[in-house]
Amino acid sequence: MKKHKFFLSVVFCILSAVLLWGCGGGTGSPGSTGTEDTGIIVAATVTPIYLGKNTGSVDAFQSVCDEGPPRDYEDFTDHNATLTVTARLINPNTTFPAGDLYIEKYTVEFKRSGDSIGAPPIESDTRYKTIVIPAPTGTNVSTVEDTVVLVDLIRKDRYEEDVTSGRFTYASAYLNNYTAVFKFEGENAYGKYFSFKAQTDFQIGSFDNCD
Repeated sequence: MKKHKFFLSVVFCILSAVLLWGCGGGTGSPGSTGTEDTGIIVAATVTPIYLGKNTGSVDAFQSVCDEGPPRDYEDFTDHNATLTVTARLINPNTTFPAGDLYIEKYTVEFKRSGDSIGAPPIESDTRYKTIVIPAPTGTNVSTVEDTVVLVDLIRKDRYEEDVTSGRFTYASAYLNNYTAVFKFEGENAYGKYFSFKAQTDFQIGSFDNCD
């Protein structure tokens, strides 16, 4: 890392924590890289959402709501999350305009919780999506919300296959607990790379979402 940078990443993480902005947002989520070079401190959270409701219960089994005929199934789709990003200037008195931040992609890593060590591994997921974070000015804070994918249908189906194979452990209703760690990467308007992280806990198994 070059000497002219404002702060080392480690110092930035400590500074962010002291200012209660977090290092990527979310309890225990590790820090950011390069956001200090953009002149902006970024914090983020991800909140699981499914079928219009905030819920960390990921349904991996599509239930039959009515045998019919015709047979009626519950709605079954990707389990998403709401990304909330806040950004503020490191130096509110700077005369140099900070450029907008452009998230270009994000990767989700899945970690099994301590009570679900025997659960199936879930493959990481990388997606390309542009999310613009307007540059804050003065002491103002920029806030942006967008939707990102937490667990898609492919990983839901794979979890169902794995957990019913007999090779992995689970609680009743095929339940296991995981932590999803999101890493967002991009560049600012001047081409400076940055990244930040946010994480959320969730449970996955069989849930009845019939009306």
